[in-house]
Amino acid sequence: MATIHLYLVRHGQTQLNAAGQLQGIYDSKLTRNGVRSAQRLARMLADTHFDAAYTSDLGRAQQTARIITALHPEIKKPTIDVGLREFNFGGLEGTKNMWIVNQVRKQLGIGTFVKLMLSRERFATLLWVFNSLDKTRTAETLVGVTDRISRTLRRISLFESQNADHDKNILIVSHGLVLSAFLYQISPGELPTRLLKNTSVSRVDYKGFQFDLIDINVTPKKRV
Repeated sequence: MATIHLYLVRHGQTQLNAAGQLQGIYDSKLTRNGVRSAQRLARMLADTHFDAAYTSDLGRAQQTARIITALHPEIKKPTIDVGLREFNFGGLEGTKNMWIVNQVRKQLGIGTFVKLMLSRERFATLLWVFNSLDKTRTAETLVGVTDRISRTLRRISLFESQNADHDKNILIVSHGLVLSAFLYQISPGELPTRLLKNTSVSRVDYKGFQFDLIDINVTPKKRV
C-alpha cells in the first residue's frame, strides 16, 4: 500500500494576524511579511515533487497556495476544500487576542491560567476558553473541529491512495487552529505551546488507515 505524505502548511501572516485579532472565518490578505515568508517556504519546498495540492476556501490560504505552487509546474491548480477552513470563533471573530487573555486572567487567576497553558491539555483548554467566552454559542467545539479536519484529511488521503502504485506527496494549505486540532489528536505532546507558526509546514504520513507525525512546525529560514 502506498504511503501518502501530507505536507500541512499554515498560511502566511495576514493583516488581522499582525493586528493581534482572532481570525477564523473572517478573512484578510497576507501582509508583505506574509508574502515574503510564503515565498521562502516555496523555495524550501521547491525540490519536493507534489502529486496534488489542496487548500482551504479562505483567501489567505489560497494566496499562500498560489505562491507555493508557482514553483511547481506539476500542479495545475490546487483543489479547494471547505473542510480545510479555519476554526469558527463565532461571536469572537475579530476580537483582540489580549482581550481574550485578560478575560481568562480575571476568571481563572494568573496562576491557574499559566498552569493550564503549560499543561498537556493546553490546546483543549484554549478551545474551552473560546467556547466559554462566546456569548452567541456559535463557536466550534474541540470535538467538532477535530472531527471535521480528521475526516477531511482522511478523505483526501484515501482518494489519493486509490490505485496508487507509488508513494505520494500532497500539499495541504490550511490554518493554525484547525491544523493544530488535527496534530493535537494524533500526537498531543508534540504540539508547540504557541501552536503552529505562520508559513510552517508539518508532515504527517498516512498508511494502513493510520496517521503518523513525522515533522512539526518547520519554518523556512530568513536570508541573512
